[in-house]
Amino acid sequence: MDILFLLGTCCAIAITAYVVGRASRDDEIEKSRVDAAKFEAKLREVEGLFDETLRGIREDSVLLPSLVRWAQALDEARDKALSLSLQTKRRPAPKAAEEVRLARTESRHNKRALRLAMNRVDLYESLAPWLLEYTDLSLAELIDAMREEKDARASAERGEDPISRYVPKTEWNSLSSSERNQLALDRYCDPRRKRTPWAAGIEYERFVGYTYEKSGYHVTYQGALRGREDLGIDLLCENDACVLIVQCKRLSQEKQLPVRENVVAQVFGSAEFYRMCSGTPKPVRPVLATTYRLSDEASRFAGHLKVNLKEHFAIAQYPMIKCNVSRVDGQRIYHLPLDQQYDNAVIGDREDEFYASTVNEAESAGFRRAFRWRGGDDPEIA
Repeated sequence: MDILFLLGTCCAIAITAYVVGRASRDDEIEKSRVDAAKFEAKLREVEGLFDETLRGIREDSVLLPSLVRWAQALDEARDKALSLSLQTKRRPAPKAAEEVRLARTESRHNKRALRLAMNRVDLYESLAPWLLEYTDLSLAELIDAMREEKDARASAERGEDPISRYVPKTEWNSLSSSERNQLALDRYCDPRRKRTPWAAGIEYERFVGYTYEKSGYHVTYQGALRGREDLGIDLLCENDACVLIVQCKRLSQEKQLPVRENVVAQVFGSAEFYRMCSGTPKPVRPVLATTYRLSDEASRFAGHLKVNLKEHFAIAQYPMIKCNVSRVDGQRIYHLPLDQQYDNAVIGDREDEFYASTVNEAESAGFRRAFRWRGGDDPEIA
């Protein structure tokens, strides 16, 4: 019995020692885990500050390649430290360290190439601000827009009727002139028709201008008439009380690219420039109309500069045929939106002038279509 008692006591002591030792080790392990977690949190904080510093250096180094190279050197130093830690840790991973080093090197080179390209773009945009108007276009869209403008000019120089772009020869001879005009208008207005960004923008300017005309403003379609020389003024809207300088932005909902603050600054500057140069005693107010929205920064910008906003101002169907009475000889002439002098025609100054929805409506009111443009000034335009 004594031997059994002694043996039991020894076992109890051993078990107790094991439990106490295990608990002590568990405490040490838990403490180590806590310390490791604190260290990792601090490391992440330092890495965050490091990344933020690098980002700031890159953003401020548009014209300073030396800063880009400095940021590159810091990146390389961090990569070496990471690779070294993988090689010297308790369980070294030399293969992983080499793979990380190679991947980081490739990534670093790609980032440097991207940064240099972005620097060049920033420089080009600072030298030619009008490039910003094309930032939401793909290369294919930009090429299509330039090609369409070139084709339209060539067609006009040849004296061709613009509706021939919408009514092919196979249909032309079988239709009356009124039917051809209406068919061309229908195809021009078809929402499924592929439009270049430039053409889509002009359509939007005309729609916005129409809404101002219906509100009693006299509207000059400066964007459509002067193109890139419009001085940032798409529409010049004036009534007895004020002058509105309107910039129109028809943006794609799918691309979700908001209007940026540079556009707000442009329309504000255009309004100030017009006010100083025109000498008008009327208040001159900048307006920005867009089918999408402004960025948060642009909205704050507009608020401070008192730029009136029309966000999500979507284009809608409206009567597009301008029925104009000539100031020269009183002839009653209608203009289709694809006619050369459409944007020069002023509607509303005379009682008989109006917008028609169909060719039949215009012709029933005694209007005929404008003659084809043959160059020079068009005497039919009021």
